[in-house]
Amino acid sequence: MARCPFAKWSPISGPVGSFVGGPFRIVHHTTEGNSAAGAIAAFRAHRSDPHFTVDQTTIYQHIDTGLSARALRNLTGGVETNRLSAIQIEVVGTAGRPKARPTLENVARLCRWLEKTHEIPSEWPSGPPKPAVNGQDPGGHNRSPQIWVSRGGHYGHCHVPENIHWDPAYTAEEAVFVMRYDPDNAGALQDPEIEALRESLPEEVPIEFEDIAIPDHADVGEEEDVDQPPRSEGRRGRMPSFGSYASPEVAVLIAGLFFAGSFLLIRSLSRR
Repeated sequence: MARCPFAKWSPISGPVGSFVGGPFRIVHHTTEGNSAAGAIAAFRAHRSDPHFTVDQTTIYQHIDTGLSARALRNLTGGVETNRLSAIQIEVVGTAGRPKARPTLENVARLCRWLEKTHEIPSEWPSGPPKPAVNGQDPGGHNRSPQIWVSRGGHYGHCHVPENIHWDPAYTAEEAVFVMRYDPDNAGALQDPEIEALRESLPEEVPIEFEDIAIPDHADVGEEEDVDQPPRSEGRRGRMPSFGSYASPEVAVLIAGLFFAGSFLLIRSLSRR
């Protein structure tokens, strides 16, 4: 069990359950919004909590890092995502735009603590996230299940099997910065390369609604309750309901046919 000593404890929906395997890894998301408050409200509405939400001033911790969060899609019959020792960070910002320097400083500080606490390698096993192209998904993301299940380190949401979102879309400079910046290490702060990189990052990044590149980002979380059996015992998520496959139009058509059939059956029986 672990709670970050410099984070603000802010529980929402609670964990999915215990982790079912390792090694530990960090998953970077973007909130697709401009405030932690808005992101947290979305997580509450969709039960899609990460472990942490990070903005320019605060690191919020929602779930103990000894338990699994619920911000990744986890399909029936596939690999584990949320429960494979994945510690998840939602970075306030959007995939389609740069991230603000103070926010990335907080992300880097949190990552250094997580690496030390959970023995997480400071590397991108699937390669660094791909940056946006004209604010849109660049494509070509490495979502290798073999890499995911076997190697600890840092992953973007874009690297996780069974998931389709392409955040955090860090630029090359941002990806290096969150891996190397260490504000709690005085020696690291004297690195001229990192300091120059830090100065190159924007202090603020105003975000408008049209900048949001992944509008359904918060609506992906795993809704499994904490008292359910771990998936290592054969449970691979909730069985999808009919509504998971049927569009509203198809559902209305089927309902109409059902009621029409029922009416005809009753009418037929009443004539006997």
